[in-house]
Amino acid sequence: MPLQGAIIDIEATHYDASQGELFTVGFLSKNGFTIFQRADSTEIAFKEWVTEQMPDFAQPWFAFNKKCEEGFCGKNVTNELQLEQESAYIALVKEKLLDHYNLLNDPLFNEEVPAFWQAWKQTGNALFLSKIVRHNYCCLAKEYYLKQKRIDNLQLSQIQPLLTSAVIEKKYVRPALNINI
Repeated sequence: MPLQGAIIDIEATHYDASQGELFTVGFLSKNGFTIFQRADSTEIAFKEWVTEQMPDFAQPWFAFNKKCEEGFCGKNVTNELQLEQESAYIALVKEKLLDHYNLLNDPLFNEEVPAFWQAWKQTGNALFLSKIVRHNYCCLAKEYYLKQKRIDNLQLSQIQPLLTSAVIEKKYVRPALNINI
């Protein structure tokens, strides 16, 4: 089933836009994954640029904890994938999607992402950015799985696993960041 609209997911130092620093914004649409990673710009310039790019991604928009994405991007996200205050892990367990998610091989837990951002800022080592982008890919995929189950009402057997994030990192992310290891 082709994705109608787009899934949006951000990475920041805090889930509250008034306390956090935005550094990654990802979209999943029928055209595939697009992840914008801040490296050389200021947070303000990055936010403005991302906001200008957002209309390129068809609505409706979907997010897990859409309040977070709305706070950072200043745009209304149409659909919430989170039920009440559940964690993403609990959502995956409830929907029996944990095996799908585990196949993605996420390199970071959510709470580790800000530390990797700080490590990038301190060292300039693009491997830290590579792991953040890879994590964002996993978040987008997780939200896609939840959308298919919760919004599209697909059966578990109808939800096809996506490529592991290790393949995505090696084939796409590292070359984009000029990492030659």
